[in-house]
Amino acid sequence: EAIDLRGKQENYIAQLREIREMKAALDKAEKDLGDLKTSHAEEKKKLEDEIRDLKLAMTSAADEPESTRGLTTRAELVERIKSSGRMFSRGPSIAGRMH
Repeated sequence: EAIDLRGKQENYIAQLREIREMKAALDKAEKDLGDLKTSHAEEKKKLEDEIRDLKLAMTSAADEPESTRGLTTRAELVERIKSSGRMFSRGPSIAGRMH
């Protein structure tokens, strides 16, 4: 009977250790999950802010000509300005020859 009691005590102690280890692992996992949720929320907020800023940057100005509303990059805008500049620089010389 004493041997049986001793065996039960050893089993109880072993189970108690295992439960404590599992509790520590669970606490760590919950903390890690909380950290990930916070990190994810911060990253999501940054991305939402970036999307908002990009949408604002892409919004047409009230006085923007219709011909430039479809441009989506600076390169397109620069090319449009260059081609407009070439048209204007050729314009007066052609007009000057006509008179």
